[in-house]
Amino acid sequence: MPSFLHSIALGLAGADANVLSWWRALCVLAALNVCLWLAVWHFGPVSGVHGGLQLTLSGVYVLVCAYRSVLPRVDLERLVVVDTRLSSIFLGRAAATVAEICFAMQLGLLVHQLGAHAGMPWVQRAAWAIPVFMVVAQGFCWHSVLTLNHITQAVESMLWAAGFSWMAALLGVIALDSSGWVNSLAIFGFLCSMAFVAYVLGVDAPMYWRRYRHGRARGQAYMRLDQGARDAWHRRVCSGSWAAWRADALWLTPYFSFGAWVSIAMVCVPGA
Repeated sequence: MPSFLHSIALGLAGADANVLSWWRALCVLAALNVCLWLAVWHFGPVSGVHGGLQLTLSGVYVLVCAYRSVLPRVDLERLVVVDTRLSSIFLGRAAATVAEICFAMQLGLLVHQLGAHAGMPWVQRAAWAIPVFMVVAQGFCWHSVLTLNHITQAVESMLWAAGFSWMAALLGVIALDSSGWVNSLAIFGFLCSMAFVAYVLGVDAPMYWRRYRHGRARGQAYMRLDQGARDAWHRRVCSGSWAAWRADALWLTPYFSFGAWVSIAMVCVPGA
């Protein structure tokens, strides 16, 4: 532990004020989210098989978000705030893969729950297509991380958008033929899903496309998968410059805050 704290101190020693403020905010969010999950586990209305599954899946997601908040990184650029072995790009991406699959399963389970409450068996079955999009997206994400090719990272983003689009469609169907809290939650989920799709199409995917075009313009060489695996495990570019982090902080911050809150909130949805 002392050596780990020493690594953090060294990594932040030359960081500018914006990076320090951002990193401290992420650490506070990490602690807050873990406490929120523990509060829901201990005091929350967790009931039945659905509630138990949601709680377990959310716990994995929140814990990984906390780990990645304390040791933030940008995968393809190999960018880290703290230069320690725990900041390994490969290690962080592996943890994120598990967490994102858990979050995707939560989304599918949520729609399955609402479909059951609304008496729509076909929606319950269709809900399991939602995590399929996100699981396939992980393969494209790993390809981009190992080869340094941003185009497959853009494909990953589009697959997440496709999954949320399918989720929005199912929630829209539920909202049209339900009432009470199920109707309200379906409408809220529909609006949030469409907002995420708009963000991916308007901000996230275009950012990766620009990075891909920039890389092509300067003749960037892509790695083989085995080379990329070794590179992702060992290479880290430690930077405390806000200019290096600003663009990715725009998605990392809501990912570690709103994403974790949504994950925890799904635990509280009544089981069917």
